[in-house]
Amino acid sequence: MHAEYLKQDEDVVIIGPAVRMSPEQAARDIPLFWQRFMQEHLPTLDPAHDIYAVYCDYERDHTGPYTMLLGTRADAKAPVPEGLRRAVIPRGDYARFIARGDPAQALWQTWSHVWNAWERRGERRFAADFERYERAAMARGTVEAEVVVGLS
Repeated sequence: MHAEYLKQDEDVVIIGPAVRMSPEQAARDIPLFWQRFMQEHLPTLDPAHDIYAVYCDYERDHTGPYTMLLGTRADAKAPVPEGLRRAVIPRGDYARFIARGDPAQALWQTWSHVWNAWERRGERRFAADFERYERAAMARGTVEAEVVVGLS
């Protein structure tokens, strides 16, 4: 699986609902969180905005609890509506992978590669990692998402 390395020159702010996750329950909890997001929040969002899944507040690394936030990009000074949260994807170096295909399989395969096989996995910084989805692609039943991990 190919990684593209890039530098993000500014912080990116994402606002949306968030939940605390554990790796042991992620296979069950992530699809449920997505389902709730698609039903309750997606219809209220501007269709021109990409959807982000942000992984942040890591207790230690990918083997411990973390926070997952689903939302859209927002201005840094935008107010946070009640029940939602702000996540900051900090400026810095990142590696980007592309996940394509069946949503569940393609994303798990990509993350599995990042966790277990990617040669630079030891350089992750565990500040905020994210997936970015084009809104139009989400309606097709397949996924084409960027999986982006921070580097130290």
